[in-house]
Amino acid sequence: MDDVSVSDGTTELLLNGGFESGTLSPGWTRRTPNGQCTGTSAGVNTSNCRNGTYCFRDGCDNVADEISQSFPVTAGQIYYISFWLKQSDGSGSGIFANVTLS
Repeated sequence: MDDVSVSDGTTELLLNGGFESGTLSPGWTRRTPNGQCTGTSAGVNTSNCRNGTYCFRDGCDNVADEISQSFPVTAGQIYYISFWLKQSDGSGSGIFANVTLS
C-alpha cells in the first residue's frame, strides 16, 4: 500500500502517508487483532511501491495486519480518502482493504 491520504480538500490530515520515513513512525500504529501472523509480518519496505522509495506491505499468510492513525475531524465535514494498493503475487485474488473512520 502506498500514497495513503485523508484530506478535507485543502489540508492533508495524515502523517507519513507515503511511508517515506522508512518506518511506520511518525503517525502509524500496527496491530494484529485477528491473531498472530505467519509469514512475514507487516512493515515498511521497498518492494512494489508506487511512488518514492518506501511503502507498506502486509506479508502475513493467514491473517491481515492492521495499521491505523488518529487525526482531528469535524462532524459534518466531507473528507477525501485515497490509497494505492497492489497485490504483490499477481494472482488477482484475495486482495481487499477495509477503511474505517470512527
